[in-house]
Amino acid sequence: MKILHLSNLYAPVIGGLERSIATSSEELVRRGHEVTVLTLATPAAPGHETINGVRVHRVRSVANTLLPAMNENPDKPFHPTCPDPLATAAIARLLRAEHFDVVHSHDWLMYSYLPLRRSRLGRPHVHTAHDFGLTCVRKTFARDGGQCPGPRLSRCVSCASAQYGRPRSAALTAGLHAQRHRGIDALTAISSSVARALDLARLPGDLPVQVVSSLVPDGLDELARNTPRPDWLPTGDYLLFVGALGPHKGIHVLFDAYRELVAGWAGPRPAPALVCLGTRRDDTPPPPPGVLIRHDVPHAEVMAAWRGAAAGAVPSLNEGMGQVAVEAMLAGAPLVASAAGGLTDVVRDGESGLLVPPGDVAALHAALLRVLTDQELAARLRAAGQRRGLEFTAARVVPRIEEVYRACIAAS
Repeated sequence: MKILHLSNLYAPVIGGLERSIATSSEELVRRGHEVTVLTLATPAAPGHETINGVRVHRVRSVANTLLPAMNENPDKPFHPTCPDPLATAAIARLLRAEHFDVVHSHDWLMYSYLPLRRSRLGRPHVHTAHDFGLTCVRKTFARDGGQCPGPRLSRCVSCASAQYGRPRSAALTAGLHAQRHRGIDALTAISSSVARALDLARLPGDLPVQVVSSLVPDGLDELARNTPRPDWLPTGDYLLFVGALGPHKGIHVLFDAYRELVAGWAGPRPAPALVCLGTRRDDTPPPPPGVLIRHDVPHAEVMAAWRGAAAGAVPSLNEGMGQVAVEAMLAGAPLVASAAGGLTDVVRDGESGLLVPPGDVAALHAALLRVLTDQELAARLRAAGQRRGLEFTAARVVPRIEEVYRACIAAS
């Protein structure tokens, strides 16, 4: 098949979503398909290049070229919740130049393709919801420390203003609420939680949602085993957190639970340190004593850090799926995670990890203490977690993506 991916961002701009798209694209190439990614231009990256067999086209957009106020960081270009004329024109040029069997969109860049879908240039269209972005302009579906009760124009503008500022929040919310998402032929969600949230999105009534999980590269377990222990890690036991140091990731809950852990520690050895790998934000709470924070850590070292952790914590208040939990399990970290969003698809409570209510400091503290003091439990979680993590690797997930493509093409 000849496949066109549409993604706001792509390498070298890499987050969890972009890493998942790159992993699936490269695995599809390995399986004999021809894959092209159209993404938004960044100042440092070339307009066209091939990365690990994947052709990459970077295109300009109005939001990033003519309306810089819409995008605060030019290295992470932004697409609005409506068609962008320059992006739509660039997609049209590519569709005129080449015949693709299927178009696979991943985020709001989809809105620049939808006007073309029913034209003579349109191709069968698969969209994957990697987060809550079809329902929530913040893409978190969280509000006031818990799950949002549902989209409403005034509520959404108010909630998103803290992230975008009120003018941009109003524009993005109005754009999203106006969308009807006609022109999607097949819709997948990376977890059952994201799929449920899509019930609140404005979608064609006859469009079913299939759950096809996000994925991680094959071989992360080997990477964790074969990477030397980073010398910046504490010499003794440590807990590990990996992710944005913001409230949506539950970092404040983890800090409070860690304070309780240290205050009540009665083990024969010193209380474990808490290592946090992620970038500080304006809303990052002050860390308690004993916390080590590092950012821009190479992925191999992150995997090695997971492997050496006495316990891993994923205390997110909500999560589309939680690739970080998959990586932790593949590396062999005994995991404690929130029973929030897609994490409940990934972690089997009591088997491949322990689940606790999101935002519950006491429950998180108790679960971490169990893992740290019950070596038999920790060993069981390590072994079962590694087996569970394999279910989310490219070798297991990409064949399901191929099935979605074939069915979409056949139905179109």
